[in-house]
Amino acid sequence: MSSTSPSPGASTRSPWAIYTALLFGTFITIEAAAFQAPALPSITRHFGIPVTLAALILVFYFLGLTVLAPIMGRWGDLNGRRKVLSFGLLIFAASEFAAALAPNFGVFIAARFVQGFGVACILPSVFAYVTYLFPQERRGMALGILTATMTFGATSGGLLGGLLIDRFGWPSVYWISGALALLGLLPVRLLVPEIKPASQAAPFDFIGALLLFLTIAALLSLPTWATNFGARSPLTWVIVIVGVASLLLLWRHGQTAAAPVVDVQILRRPAFALPSAIYWLHMLCFSGVVYSLAFFVNNRPGGSAAQFGFVTLFLYGGGLISAPIAGRWVDRCDPRSICIAALAGTLAGVLMLLAIDARTPLWLIIAVVLVLGLTMGVNSPAVMKMAFGAVPPEKMGTGTGMFSMFRDLGNPTGSSTALAVFGVTLAVSSREALQRQAAPLGLDAATFDQLATAAGGRARQLPAELVQKLAAAGVDAKDLVQRASAEGLDAALSNVGIVLAALVALALLLSLRLPRASPQSTAAAEAALRSKA
Repeated sequence: MSSTSPSPGASTRSPWAIYTALLFGTFITIEAAAFQAPALPSITRHFGIPVTLAALILVFYFLGLTVLAPIMGRWGDLNGRRKVLSFGLLIFAASEFAAALAPNFGVFIAARFVQGFGVACILPSVFAYVTYLFPQERRGMALGILTATMTFGATSGGLLGGLLIDRFGWPSVYWISGALALLGLLPVRLLVPEIKPASQAAPFDFIGALLLFLTIAALLSLPTWATNFGARSPLTWVIVIVGVASLLLLWRHGQTAAAPVVDVQILRRPAFALPSAIYWLHMLCFSGVVYSLAFFVNNRPGGSAAQFGFVTLFLYGGGLISAPIAGRWVDRCDPRSICIAALAGTLAGVLMLLAIDARTPLWLIIAVVLVLGLTMGVNSPAVMKMAFGAVPPEKMGTGTGMFSMFRDLGNPTGSSTALAVFGVTLAVSSREALQRQAAPLGLDAATFDQLATAAGGRARQLPAELVQKLAAAGVDAKDLVQRASAEGLDAALSNVGIVLAALVALALLLSLRLPRASPQSTAAAEAALRSKA
């Protein structure tokens, strides 16, 4: 690991003043990411795309973040952390403004990729500054504050985003995020010193990064492409072949490269691989719940983005409450047992989703997500401690980085899978319900298609002339669409619940194969645990 040196005058600045400036930038990026969930239904309707394609909004963001984070971390090692951080805030702000002004869906998802690029510059830099600003004996507290800042950003973002969208429209969250990023750039330039490497480290593994990019791109895009264009589409098979080939080459490359992006030797440790796989499934379920409920709550009768934001407050808040408590438990008890119990509770919470329909009171939906938030919050520190405890201290940076990759991959994979299932079911079920209800009315094909589009969530309002035309014939178009949409929403959430239940059940089975953790952990593992909690 290369040593670092500060810029002149850095010693005169308070570490906590510098850290406050860094925390503000971190809060902005996490809150902006949380804004996305309540915005998705409005963005989908604005661009007139099906729910299944809405997953691309998340896929492109996480593709930029997951793949480019190690590259930008390496760039910071070579060129200075403040430089990379400042560049990240600028590019993040510009991309937020571009998203707000996007004339079409293609430009919008390109802006989302650039947003991920910006965050890939920001977060690794912030973590690097923690080790620079604070000695080992004070680093845990600093990391705890960072974790609390990130959690608060996620918790507040859903609620605030919902309120802003209902009041000012979906572009407002991008305008505000961009303005805050520019505001956050000021204290960074004034307070944060530059960190430059005193010596050169090993060269970055660009071949591995390219193979990782192709693998992740194939993994994230496959559910969306197959859902919209069919499993037999030639491009679907191209995606599968490229993904499998890249994965195999990445595995082989990791065995021979001097400093590989993916350390195969660590993945060969079951004590590391199993908790990582469980946490990946954990994040699949969590993101699947978040984004399926985003469309369900927003589109059900009387629903709104603000209501969904209120739901996420309890989902994230449950984890905010239970995770610190569980962190103390895993220091005193067997983390394996805690993991098994938490996954059993999560499975029970997911099964509760199957009982929810469009007429379920909001308080009952909140009760279900609170169960999920609490149990998932308990599971996180347990699997993290087991995974990090299996990594040798000299490879802790690599191990935590790989674990973070699994975590970051879980979000877009879960959301794209859930939205694919949700979108297909909603479109098919709402159309079938509409056919049953409209059969006696003798509607022409064009009128029926307009009603079906609205019932499937691709249009918020019916054309006024269509409403008037049907009203003259004694048909309440809005009521017809609402009833068909409610049936589609019920079926969509139920099917997503079945898929998520299967994923959690798989995680529970894997947890039974976990080795019992040793009562003592290395100091390095404990520090890594606190940084990722």
